Parts: sequence; structure tokens; C-alpha cells
Amino acid sequence: MATVRKKVQSASASLPRPQHEGNDKRFRGQLKWKLPRVIRDNFHGQLKLKLFPVIGAAQFVLETMTCTPFSIAAIALVLASFCIGDDELQSTLMKIGMGYLWVVKPLLSTLTIICDIDLGGKEGNSNSTKKGGAMARIIALSFLMSIICNQFPKWLSAFVACGGLFAFGLASRQLVPQQSKSTAFHSPASSNHDSNILQKTWSRLSLKERTAVGGIVLVATLLIENFIIWVVSATYQPGIDGSPDPLQDNGRIVMEKLAMKVFNVDAAWKAKKALQKLRDGLSVEWALVSSLGASFVCLELRLGKSSQRTLSGLALHALLTLAAARMIRTISFVLTVLPSQVVNCYAHHFPPPPAEWKEWLMVGFLPNSRGGCNDLILSGHATVTSTIACAITSAASNTSFSIAVWTLIALDYSIESYQGLHYSVDMWLGCIVTCLLWQLTKPLEIGRALDQPQHDNVKREDTNRPSPLNATIVAMYALPPTLAFVILMVVPEAYVNYFLVGYSVWAGVILLRSGFTHFLQHLLLCELCFGLGAYL
Repeated sequence: MATVRKKVQSASASLPRPQHEGNDKRFRGQLKWKLPRVIRDNFHGQLKLKLFPVIGAAQFVLETMTCTPFSIAAIALVLASFCIGDDELQSTLMKIGMGYLWVVKPLLSTLTIICDIDLGGKEGNSNSTKKGGAMARIIALSFLMSIICNQFPKWLSAFVACGGLFAFGLASRQLVPQQSKSTAFHSPASSNHDSNILQKTWSRLSLKERTAVGGIVLVATLLIENFIIWVVSATYQPGIDGSPDPLQDNGRIVMEKLAMKVFNVDAAWKAKKALQKLRDGLSVEWALVSSLGASFVCLELRLGKSSQRTLSGLALHALLTLAAARMIRTISFVLTVLPSQVVNCYAHHFPPPPAEWKEWLMVGFLPNSRGGCNDLILSGHATVTSTIACAITSAASNTSFSIAVWTLIALDYSIESYQGLHYSVDMWLGCIVTCLLWQLTKPLEIGRALDQPQHDNVKREDTNRPSPLNATIVAMYALPPTLAFVILMVVPEAYVNYFLVGYSVWAGVILLRSGFTHFLQHLLLCELCFGLGAYL
């Protein structure tokens, strides 16, 4: 209390004394406003002093365990294991070395970023968060918590995701000023002399409206690809008749040899269960989705460092990158059909080719979320996860987090190649092409500055505060995430595409009638949630 009293006295002394009696009320008002802040700062200071030893020790331990000498020692263990004749000892050394490099270090590096908290007025001791700040910590926390929560039942994860969408929808509606009317802008690349009507139309759209169009384009691309997967598989006669010999996959051969040594087995297939358990436990794709949601929250609510980036800009960038990657993928596996590595793949995935064209359409509309047979180059799984990884690492702007994310993704791709679900070249090209497309489409997000009057420097007369919450608004915002939860948990997989079309039509009607509204943003995020849930 003595400390608080001294700070209160200093706060009073720092305020200018009233020169006239009429200013006395103003002086007392300033003092009344400053006293709670002094008490609050003192409480936070005492809390920091108590937490400093604990968090400081945790930071020291994490930094030590993720330092370069540990990595060098792990590499040395792996190399030394090849010189040992004892199979059991060799397996143990490889598990320790490779387990640290591919699993333990990425997770500990992510935890290091989370624990790099400002204590005592300075940033944590690690150099990992010199860039990214609080936003990097929030995204990293979401990534790690998703891996932990993945150990719980699926319905609980779906409920948390849909509940988070509902809460975020209401919170962003109340906290972020909304425009009374959508204002178009013109990009420097377009002018009145454009002869292309598509360019003129695109230049008239606001950034948020472009994002809505990007979402609809992606859904259309996925539906076309879904149909083409069935057509290619049903017209590849060797696959229908039996199991044609697969191509030689050197990447898979290397992975099988490593798996046999790491798990000390005499056949590659005996390590399949252990590797699948590891992949299911990490569930990297859902950690990426969770981090993407955290990135959207940070950008929409302006958490963390100040930035001109917006939720709409990041979403547009990701949507069109993924749409372009899926178009390239569809064209690729149509041009050259590769034999599947899965035995009797066609018989397990598709019915016999029908005679009526209507039946072709009906079968082609069923979602191939478990993959087809000959849709190999490029990997659809790699395009989705690489797009999300590019989005979250660019939002976090943290080198350590980027290395951790891409390391876990490389492990996930390696296991999928080992399992024979894809050729290793499919995973490689899917990742590389998507990353190159991300850089190519970067100007789409840079265009957000032209939409800045709608975001940061918006004029007072162009905005209005949202109406107070009532039962109707709450029910309206609860409907899309509730339907998304039902789709994820109850609706059969065969009907998911119908809901994707339904949500897209719903969004298109809102966009045409009212422009881009906050509810439309909420609707598109819910569609993204159950769409990824079905296809991942």
C-alpha cells in the first residue's frame, strides 16, 4: 500500500495545479481518471514480479532445448546410427535424433514463441519474436492448442470451432465499425480505357466484395475438379480392370528404408500403424486451419502489431492462390494419367462406369474427400496445406514459427508418400507450385491499401455503429455455424457438396442485394469451416 500511495502522490504532483478556482473541478477530474490507472499498473507490476522467475526459467529451458548445439547433436546421433551394427541400438538412436528434429524441436520452438512474453518492460530473451509480436504468439498458441485438442473427440473439436465462429462473428460485429454503404475503388492497374469488361467490373469491386467473389470462384473450381476426378478414373481402363503396375517412386523407397530402420522391422508395411498414429496425433492440417482462424481474428480485431493487412486481403490472397493451384492440378492429371499405387483403387472408390450421362453427373457430384485414384499430379492435400501455411506464416512474420510449421508439413508429406497415397513428386510439386502462386498473387493483397478508406481512415459519415444485439441478430448469427456443426457431424459425406452450393448461392444473393456485409463475411467463414472439414 505504501508503494501505491507514493505512486498516487507522484501522479498528483505530475498534474498541473489549477491556477484559478474554476479549474479545480477539471484538476480533480484528471486525478480521478489517473488514479485507477496507477493502481492497475501497480497490480500488473506486482504480478510480473511474481511470474518473472517462472516464465523466465521456462524461457531459458526452451531456448536451451531449441538451440543449435541440440540440433547438431541430434544430427550426429542419426549419422552415428548408420555405423552401428546392433539393430535395436540403431533404432533407438534414430528415434531420438529424428524425433527431436522432426517433432520435438518444432513443437518446442512454437512453445518458445508463446512464452516470449514482455516481462519487466522488455521483450523476452529469445530472438524469435523480434518480428510478429503479439500476433505471432496468438497464432502460435492456436497452432499448438489445436495439436493438443486433437487428442479429444471429433465432435468436441467441431463444437469448439463452430462456437468460436459464432463468438467471433458477434464480437467483430460489435467492435469493428461497419460501412453504411460499400464504396468501390479503382486500382492503378485499371482505367477507363480498359477494353476488358471483366477488368472494369473487377476494378469497381471493393476488397471485401472481391473476397466474396474469390470464395465463390474457389467453390466452383472444387466442384469442377471433383467431377473431373471421377471422369478421369472412370475412363482409365487399366485401373478399372485391375491394378496396373505403379511407377517407380524413389522418394517412397527411401521413406520405406528409413521406416524399417527407425522402427526396427523387417518389412516396410509393419511401420504403417506407428506412422499413422504419429500423423493422426499431430494432425498438422487442423493445426494449420486453427492458426488460419487465429490470423483472421487478429487482423479483424486489430490485435498485435499495427498493420495495414486486413482479414479480407489475406482471405482473398489465400482463396485465389488455392483456386489457381486447383486449376493447375485439374489440368495436370487430365493431361497425363498416372497409375495409382493403391491396389484395386477404382473398385474401392467408384462404381462401374454408367451408361447414362445423368448418372455420370450424379456420381461426379459426390465429394471425393478421401481422394480419387488417378488425380495424382498435383496433390490436392499439398495445395490446401501449403496455401494455409503461406497465409499463417506471412501473418505471424516470425522466422522460428515458419521453420516449425514447414518442418511439420514436410513430415506430414513424407508419411503420405510412404503410405503410397501419392507419389512423392505429387507432394513436392503441390507444395512448390502453391508457394510460387502465393508470391505471384501477392499484389492482390497489396491492393488493400486502395480500400483503406473502408478500414482504418474511414470517414465518420461513411460509417455507422452496429445496432444493439437482440434475439433476432443473435439467432441470425447462430444459424450458419450451427448448420456447419450439423454438416460436420451428422450429414453424410455424399451430401456435403450440396451444402457448399447452398451456402455459395446464399452468399451470392446477399452480395448482389446488399454488397459485402458483415453477415456475409460470417457466412463465408462458416462455409470455409465445414468445407475444409469435409475435404481435409
